[in-house]
Amino acid sequence: MQAKIVLPKEELEYEAAEAIKTLRTNILYSEEVKSVVLTSTIPNEGKSTISLELAKSFAGLGKNTVLVDCDMRRSCLAARLGVTDEIHGVSEYLSKQSMKIVYRTSDPNLSIIFSGNCPPNPSELLSSARFEGLLETLKEAYDYIIIDAPPIGNLVDGTIISRHADGTLLVVRNDFVKTKEARRVKQKIEQNGGKVLGVVLNRVKKNQKGSHYYYKKYKNYEYGKE
Repeated sequence: MQAKIVLPKEELEYEAAEAIKTLRTNILYSEEVKSVVLTSTIPNEGKSTISLELAKSFAGLGKNTVLVDCDMRRSCLAARLGVTDEIHGVSEYLSKQSMKIVYRTSDPNLSIIFSGNCPPNPSELLSSARFEGLLETLKEAYDYIIIDAPPIGNLVDGTIISRHADGTLLVVRNDFVKTKEARRVKQKIEQNGGKVLGVVLNRVKKNQKGSHYYYKKYKNYEYGKE
């Protein structure tokens, strides 16, 4: 284990906190779902924020949880948590540069694996047996694995990650992504062997259901604009 990461103490607004709890409950009662990928269609839809809050929520329930940042091309987690020291993460592990990639946090039930430095070949590293082996090792050590994956719109990284997890949540920012584009991403995940658990609708307006996040099983939900 590396030096401890101090988590921010600010709390979510009530509606957002309740939505995260609802999302957590849906996962808890999903059969044989222990590793969950969060991805999106394009950047800036809020997947990294929701990944962190979901991981914190599982840890707050007493579940031994690890948050894995697999967005090696455009990670924001280390900056968000105020980490300025040099860190090793997924990219260093997959390229066999480091084995010490798990960081403790101020919550004893939550650990974090950062993305590490951006490598020249993220897709190749994620396609390796070493990545699959990492997830299998984590499944033995933790109750829940929350994986922040890159957007899938123009990259294959997220679909590669999704097929190695028990399920995938598609984060969709309200009035930001066209329905047909999100459907295309869903199809890409499934065509590559991933399982879409549902949609997390982010930045919902006050007069809509919820105010920050809203979860619904994908097959019964329409969102966005054509």
